[in-house]
Amino acid sequence: MALTDIWQELSQYSIPEIIAVLASLSYVILAARENRACWPAAMMGSGIYVVVFFQYQLYMDSALNVFYVAMAVYGWLTWKTAREQSTTVSQISVIKIHCWSKQTHLCGLLAVTLLTLISGSYLANNTDAAFPYLDSLTTWSSLFATWMVVNKVLENWLYWIAIDVLSLYLYINKGLFFTSALFVLYIIIAGYGYWYWRQRWQAQRQEH
Repeated sequence: MALTDIWQELSQYSIPEIIAVLASLSYVILAARENRACWPAAMMGSGIYVVVFFQYQLYMDSALNVFYVAMAVYGWLTWKTAREQSTTVSQISVIKIHCWSKQTHLCGLLAVTLLTLISGSYLANNTDAAFPYLDSLTTWSSLFATWMVVNKVLENWLYWIAIDVLSLYLYINKGLFFTSALFVLYIIIAGYGYWYWRQRWQAQRQEH
């Protein structure tokens, strides 16, 4: 591919894609630091990616980002600070970082596998979707991992490392170069997020 062809492909969706990349990068950095401000950034990045992924025939990823927008709203309402919580009548406790049992993880993975096979088969036989099974796998896995983030489950970062590696392959093959670069950073940040959350989790355990 000539240099001019690469530049044309990069610039085709560069402005919205770059904005989405920056917003999404802000989200994952802030989430790794357990900062509630991550959710507005997630709303912006995911809202743009709904359109970008649909244009690239990644329909499951496009639908996933609709869910991300909704989860960003839910996350913003859920991740209340201790000060905000103390002013409410209900006195709901602040969500703490915690781990899930092996049985819970197994049930989640079985559900992801089943949903991947169903949606992947449908997309392969009824649409022009690119990488229907891989797109489905990363989508359902991301839904599962996002729910874990909102509920501050420590192991979410391990799931994100695996998801980001698969997504990187997907986006490189679709020519989404800025997004591919974003996912390289995601893998690094997810590793940091796991380390940071684990430190916080261990500190919480020592307090009790």
